[in-house]
Amino acid sequence: MRLVFIIAAIYLAAIAPVRSQSLDIFKKTTTEVAPGVYSYGSFSARSLFVVTTDGVITTDPVSAKNAADMREAIAEVTDQPVKYVVYSHQHWDHVLGGQVFKDEGATFISHEKCIPHFILHPNDDLVMPDQTIAGDHDLTVGDKTLKLMYFGHNHGDCMLVMQVDGTRVLYINDLVTPYSVGLGFMPDYDPGEWVRTLHELEAMDGWMQFIGGHGIPIAPKDAMVQRRRYMEALMAAVLDGIESGKRLEELYGTIELAEEFKEMRGYDTHIRRSAERIYHYYTMGW
Repeated sequence: MRLVFIIAAIYLAAIAPVRSQSLDIFKKTTTEVAPGVYSYGSFSARSLFVVTTDGVITTDPVSAKNAADMREAIAEVTDQPVKYVVYSHQHWDHVLGGQVFKDEGATFISHEKCIPHFILHPNDDLVMPDQTIAGDHDLTVGDKTLKLMYFGHNHGDCMLVMQVDGTRVLYINDLVTPYSVGLGFMPDYDPGEWVRTLHELEAMDGWMQFIGGHGIPIAPKDAMVQRRRYMEALMAAVLDGIESGKRLEELYGTIELAEEFKEMRGYDTHIRRSAERIYHYYTMGW
C-alpha cells in the first residue's frame, strides 16, 4: 500500500495548478451531468455512476474509503442497489476498494486484458472481476445502457471508455486529465497509440463533454483536443531533437512548446520526464 500512496503523491504534484489558487483537491462532490448520470469524486480521483430504474452502475471505486463515501453519495440520490462495478483499466489508483459494493451483490466487470495485470500484481484491496469483455460491449440495466468502448492499447492495454446511451458525455479515465499534462513517465502506455485513440475519440460523433478520472467534474471536448495537441507537439519536438543528433540530456534544455501548453497543470514538473518517456519510445521501441 505504501507504493499506492507514493504514486498518488506524485500524481497530485502533477495536477497542482501552475498558478497559485485555492483548491481543495480532496473535497468530494456529486454532479449530475445528464439525467441519472453522475460525476462523483474529487480533483484527485473521479468516477462515474449511473442510476437506472433497476439498480445502479458505478465505475472505479478508487479505494475502500472512497468507495464507502461513494456508496453514501449514491444513497443520497437513490435507494437502488449497486448492480455493477466497471473497471476502466488496471491501475491501482482507480480499481482498489470495491468490497463494499461486492458485499451488496454487485457484479464486477473489466476488459479481459486487465486480468493478467491483476494476477501478476495482486492486491488485497482488489476485487477480481466476475465478468470480462473482449471488445465493445453494451451493459443494460433498467432503462439505461452503458456503452463500454475498447480502443486497443493506449494508456495500458485494457482501457475502457464509457458513455450512457443517449447522452453526450463520455467517461475517459486517464487518457485525458482536463487541462493537465498528466504523468509523462508511466512505462505501460504507448504514446503513438494514445494519440491515435485521442484522434478516434475526437472524430466520434455524439458527445460534447467528458468526465476524467482526475480533475474537474466535467470538461468540454476542447480539453481533450488540447491534450492530443500537446502530446503531438511534445513528440514532434523530441523527434526533431533526436534527428538533429541530440542525446537525452541535451534534449531537456531544448524542448520549447507553445505557450498554451506551458499553461497546462504540471507542465513545469513533468515536461522533463515526459520528454524522457517519448525519447525512449523513439529510441527503444517502448
